[in-house]
Amino acid sequence: MSRPSWDEYFLSIAEEVAARSTCPRASVGAVVVRDNRILATGYNGSLPGEPHCTEVGCLMENDHCERTIHAETNAIAHAARFGILVDGATLYCWSVRHSTSKLVESCAKCSQVMRAAGIIRVVGSEK
Repeated sequence: MSRPSWDEYFLSIAEEVAARSTCPRASVGAVVVRDNRILATGYNGSLPGEPHCTEVGCLMENDHCERTIHAETNAIAHAARFGILVDGATLYCWSVRHSTSKLVESCAKCSQVMRAAGIIRVVGSEK
């Protein structure tokens, strides 16, 4: 049995995090890592305390669910909430869109948030 590379390892964790997603349109998980240590995780879902898409349906606007916070932004917000610096970190993102079985790439807004937070590398899923 061979050991997975660090990238394979953290992507597999991001895949597991994606299982917590609550928007039926896509399962996305993000793991923020620095020095091979996990700093924060996030998945696509509603704000804490708000109803989830799986409970009340998606809130669609321009073919986008407005009820859902994207996994990448959720992971960075989680780190910020607990005072964890993500500057210089790598973000691992595992995602699949259920309606098309097509991989989902980070959107422009998530990319901006990642850059503003100091994320220097993004590794996406290959499944």
